Amino acid sequence: MEYLAKKHGLWLEGAYSRLRLITPPPIVLPFGLNGYVNGNIYVFCEDYFDSATRVRRGRLYQSSGRNGDRFENVSLFPYPSPSNGCPIDEIYETANLNIKAGQEVILGDNLAQTYWTVVLAERRGRDAYYITLKSKTFLAVLPELLPNEIPEKNTSDIINALNAVVETATMQAPQSVIDACRNAASHMISAKFPESNPNGKADLGPLVKWLIDQSKLKKCTDAADSLLYLLEASTSHLGNQLHSRGKANAAAAHGTRPVSQRDADLAVSAIAFLLQDFGWAANEG
Repeated sequence: MEYLAKKHGLWLEGAYSRLRLITPPPIVLPFGLNGYVNGNIYVFCEDYFDSATRVRRGRLYQSSGRNGDRFENVSLFPYPSPSNGCPIDEIYETANLNIKAGQEVILGDNLAQTYWTVVLAERRGRDAYYITLKSKTFLAVLPELLPNEIPEKNTSDIINALNAVVETATMQAPQSVIDACRNAASHMISAKFPESNPNGKADLGPLVKWLIDQSKLKKCTDAADSLLYLLEASTSHLGNQLHSRGKANAAAAHGTRPVSQRDADLAVSAIAFLLQDFGWAANEG
């Protein structure tokens, strides 16, 4: 049995026969399965976090009911260690919980929580329970999504496309970012205006042309609405034009420069604009 223990604000780990100080101090967070309560207290001890892929991995523990127990062999090195053991404030043991991939996890307490999806759950007897999580938020690359506002039949495709935008934006070259934004924009416009893509096969170019050719501007009641629709069309058009710049034949034909990181950032900003304009993401001040 592996234990995670806390004494005077210091975290220790090991077996019941011996606890040792964890250095540097680990990140330990309250853990809960969304919608599941069984009376135990669970904590997640982080071993790895990659902000680019939004993946977090660590070990899962549960309350042992032994808070205050005395451990005879406790090492606090490099600090002085008690010669005759000491009582421990909080004691957690390897969790005994059935977790499946795809379940939603909440990390943190009621004052500050984040939401994650289980990718992997691996258990080694009573010795260790390893959990791999992926963030359900876009970590500031895109505004916070409002999934319930997206047309239900398009939600999965749009979220997958936006995940690709976030992952390429933090890891890959500008052209890959622009391609991901182009794909996301196509899904978003098709979902917002189903009549623009009745057979589901239209690329971004025809979708942008449809936005411009349709009489949407005639429906506007004031200059502000007109500007909004113009921005909507030009933002979509932006993703289309940046994509073509990455093609060698297009660059040669039109004398355009290669795409840059600023172009990629602009394409991501265009997707953020569309999300907020469509009402599918929170407005950021």
